[in-house]
Amino acid sequence: MNRPASFALHIGPLFTADQRACMIRKFDLAKFDDVKAHAPKILQRLQDQSMPADDSNPWPDEWVALFSRWIDEGCAP
Repeated sequence: MNRPASFALHIGPLFTADQRACMIRKFDLAKFDDVKAHAPKILQRLQDQSMPADDSNPWPDEWVALFSRWIDEGCAP
């Protein structure tokens, strides 16, 4: 069985400094509370590949699945 995903170990590190800078006007991708509050919308944008909004490539499917699992497991810090 996989151990539960956590923001500190699994989710936060997926966001690059450029991605955080791009989104800072709306919310801070480096802050657990901000990402948790916007998690469903972030997931939707990751799935439709409209995020990340900077010039980087869309997240790999495995990363999107991990983010989704993190939400399903209750968004652990």
